Amino acid sequence: MRELRKTKGLTLAQLGAETGLSVGYLSQLERQDADPSVRALNTIGAALGVGINWFFPDPSDADNPETDIIVRANKRRALRFDSGVHDELLSPNLSGTLEMILTTFAPHANSGDANYAHKGEEGGFVVSGVLELTVEDQVMCLGAGDAFQFSSTKPHRYANPTDEETVIFWAVTPPHY
Repeated sequence: MRELRKTKGLTLAQLGAETGLSVGYLSQLERQDADPSVRALNTIGAALGVGINWFFPDPSDADNPETDIIVRANKRRALRFDSGVHDELLSPNLSGTLEMILTTFAPHANSGDANYAHKGEEGGFVVSGVLELTVEDQVMCLGAGDAFQFSSTKPHRYANPTDEETVIFWAVTPPHY
């Protein structure tokens, strides 16, 4: 939970304000000094943009040394957004300096109407489909096989302007989720 909260750039106080849970209780959960209720996990997950399954590692992976290095295709943690964007985390965790994501944009899905910025750098590779990338005032259309990279401090947004699905592989540093 701490990893995800910090990656989202939220303080405990901000998360507490968004969830209605006390800072002390959230701190205890992060230190694993308290057991959360399912309701609390649902509330925290909603505030952080993840499903409740995000907080439950697969018990079969507990003693597996590769889980700090490898993410198996059938074990990816995923986020679905109402906008039609589906992210799958390809990084084994968010504690490092690099985040890898596989994003699927449904037809006409986008990251929002407004540009946004955050610290770091990001790059991507269009696996399939078409991506409309806006960085500051520059609008670019990329197709399968095209790649991009830019400073995330520049206001940007993404869109799939077509009737077909678009799939992008991302690398982001530092982790943004």
